[in-house]
Order: sequence, then C-alpha cells, then structure tokens
Amino acid sequence: MNEPTLRSQRGAALVVGLLMLLALTLIGVTNMGMNSMELRMASNSQNKAHAFQAAESGLETGIAGTNFNDVDDTAQAIAPPVPALSYAQVTIQSDFMGFTGAASCIGQSIERIRCNNFEVNSVGQHINSNASSNQTQGVYILAPQLRN
Repeated sequence: MNEPTLRSQRGAALVVGLLMLLALTLIGVTNMGMNSMELRMASNSQNKAHAFQAAESGLETGIAGTNFNDVDDTAQAIAPPVPALSYAQVTIQSDFMGFTGAASCIGQSIERIRCNNFEVNSVGQHINSNASSNQTQGVYILAPQLRN
C-alpha cells in the first residue's frame, strides 16, 4: 500500500529544493546590489567631506598667509601658496572689498586707523570625483592709515 504514495512523491523534494535555492539566490543578488549602492553612497559622502576639509584648510591658509596690511585702494591682497594635498586640489583667492568709512570703523582713532574689508574664497575639488566645496570668509582688519 505504501508503494503508490512513494511513487507519486518522487521528485517533489527536488522541485521544492530548487525553488528554495532560487529564492535564496534572488535574496543574495538583491543584497549584493544594495551593498554596492551603500558603498557608493559612503564613498560620495567621504569625497564631499574631503573637498570640504580641503576648502577649509585653504581658508585657514588664505587668512593666515595673506598680508592684509600692505593693501591700498588700488592693490589686491596676494593669497599664499596653496597647500599640497594628495586627495584634493585647492584654490585660494583673497579679494580686497574696500575701506570702511571712518565713522563706521569701531574702536579706532580717525586719523591713524582705517578698516579694511577682505573676502577670502577657497574652493576644494576632490581629485577622483566631482565633489567640490566652495567656502567664503569675510575678514575685517584694523590697519594703519595710509600716509598721503
């Protein structure tokens, strides 16, 4: 009596096993795709952080290395050399924005001090990607009044 049921069950375990294997394969392929996407997202985030850090170091270098006191109303501030980084390129530009009028130059003697306004702009560009960061900082300097 058991023989007819055994014969009708032959091959069912193979079909169920193959369906389970197919389901596990699909789950594995989906997980690989998701992991690949997460890796790209993390890499992009890291590249953006590197570009931001490069631009920030450019700002610090630009502010620390520019001689803001030797500027008159016709000259431009000279930005210092750009720091060499292995992962990003940095460009620095220090622009003279003009003098502040004597009345609005707080804490100064009108005859001897002037207020210089500068804007330092730094751009960090990651070398291996399109990630970039543009940072701008204003600088307000009290300087000796130019002699005429």
